[in-house]
Amino acid sequence: MEFDVRIMRTPEELYAKTAVAFVRKIGEISQHRSRVHIGLSGGSIAERMLAKVACVLEANPEFIDDWSPVHVWLVDERYVCVDSPDRTDSIIERELTSRFPIFTLHRPPVPEDYAHVADAAKAYETHMVNTFSVSHRVDPRSIALDLTVLGMGPDGHFASLFPSHETLRHQGLYTSVEDSPKPPPQRITMTVPFLRRSRNSWFVISGAEKASVLSHALLGADFREVPASAMNQVGTTWWCDEKAGAKVDRYV
Repeated sequence: MEFDVRIMRTPEELYAKTAVAFVRKIGEISQHRSRVHIGLSGGSIAERMLAKVACVLEANPEFIDDWSPVHVWLVDERYVCVDSPDRTDSIIERELTSRFPIFTLHRPPVPEDYAHVADAAKAYETHMVNTFSVSHRVDPRSIALDLTVLGMGPDGHFASLFPSHETLRHQGLYTSVEDSPKPPPQRITMTVPFLRRSRNSWFVISGAEKASVLSHALLGADFREVPASAMNQVGTTWWCDEKAGAKVDRYV
């Protein structure tokens, strides 16, 4: 299998170029879809890439003129109070969706609304199904995102899907995490099968601490040990800086 790996010199170049590619990709998708559905991760993607996306759109407002409405879904979210600084949706809203009305942000439920994270995950899934059901009720198994932008941890986790965790086996669109190895312990996350259905999946990875696990993911490691390897398929692009991609050339 050939891998689509794109290595940039620095993290700054990485986030700048993925931002430009992100804008172009939405324009491309808009040419053949009346609504665009994307999934966004948190961390540096929300904080660094989206800030650069906003700069591109502010400098070139005409880009949006030909876009279809863009629906933004959280790949995963920490199940904490609505005003917690740990929430990703607040960052996405601040950096992007509140500044450009073409984007509609679908925020996951919060503990103030549901006592149990499992109920919140189910409610978010139901909301997604209802949003996709424009003219008729759709089968959740037919739902696929147009573009998903993902990060990866040094242990190979992506979204809130961690090595050897039971959530790797879960089905449906969203599932709950009760005991995340990274705090906070409760989270809502997309499932592996749903993420694998994405028409386009991008990993945006920086840092030397991720070099080994990235090479393992590309070599097809067991996804139970390196979860990101589950996305090693046609339609996935691996964007990384030189430090994260330091071991890629040896194997790819």
